[in-house]
Amino acid sequence: MFTQMLEAAATAFASILVVGSGFALGGYMYHRFYKWLVIHKMEKAFEPGDPVLELAALGKKLPDTMTNLQAVSADETHWILRDEQRKIDAIVNGSERGRYHLLIGEKGTGKSSMLLDAMQKIDGEGVSMFEAHADLEIFRVRLGKALNFEFHEDYIGSYFSERGPRESSALLDIERAFNKLEKVALKRRKLVGRPLIVIINCIHLLRDDEDGRDLLELLQQRAEQWAASNLVTVIFNSDDYWVYERLKQLATRMEVTSITDLPKAQAIAALSNYRQKYFKEEVKSKILAEVYDRVGGRLTYLNRVAKSRDMLKTCDEIIDVEKRWFLNQCWILGEEMDDDVMDQQKFAVSALLLIQCQF
Repeated sequence: MFTQMLEAAATAFASILVVGSGFALGGYMYHRFYKWLVIHKMEKAFEPGDPVLELAALGKKLPDTMTNLQAVSADETHWILRDEQRKIDAIVNGSERGRYHLLIGEKGTGKSSMLLDAMQKIDGEGVSMFEAHADLEIFRVRLGKALNFEFHEDYIGSYFSERGPRESSALLDIERAFNKLEKVALKRRKLVGRPLIVIINCIHLLRDDEDGRDLLELLQQRAEQWAASNLVTVIFNSDDYWVYERLKQLATRMEVTSITDLPKAQAIAALSNYRQKYFKEEVKSKILAEVYDRVGGRLTYLNRVAKSRDMLKTCDEIIDVEKRWFLNQCWILGEEMDDDVMDQQKFAVSALLLIQCQF
């Protein structure tokens, strides 16, 4: 009887040991497989082809749907080849390294267009681009989509835990994604010898508050570290000057490129070429000069004017819209205003007149 009890206990113990070992081994193998899968998925995010390029290419086939004057037509002919384009091409294709970059300029000057053009030339290989957002959670999701990273939300092991799949804040999730990105970049540097490129568009949309500054500090720390080791080149694209003021405090490897409006000669030549190509029209130089005098060299305005049948009428419409916007931003000081406000207004006007006299 005692012998039978020992045999039964030994059999039960062996069964538990085998089953437990099987579960432990299976769990360990799945955990190792999941880590490999995370890196593999992120590597695929930097393969040729990019969703951003696919979306941008939708408007580049027909002249009436072109999104900008820098768009490439069917025969790959540029309407405007800016001086900054060669530099941006070198940054995006990885030949210029050791720095991270801030592109800064007014909205509509062609910053994003030049980045997309540079990506198209290499078919997006080794490049990932996404739009920034003021909400950290949305920023986290967009970063994960661009890097093809799930933040461990698809990890089956979390089903056996009482806690949810996410046990951290948005900033910690972003840090976790960057840790994986480093491993991908190290592997790529051994194979290809070029850094990865991460483009953060509209970085000025981050709020200038505690959360926004914390995120910007995290991004800059990573950009500095990666630039020093030639792992990843980060490109910040901004329409607002406050980003530069914030980044310059800790910047050692940052390079700033200012994107301005087109000069008069280049803008007039682009308009003339566009009208000849798609409208078979020889525009008089006087009209082209008048167009420039009305809307300047801003690419977004030139694009609208170039595609319209009546260029001067479109110029008037643009001026009217901008004028209404400007007036909506202004306030008229009435009699019920404080005396201090009136004094400040006088000082401001005096300072403005003094600056104008100096120039």
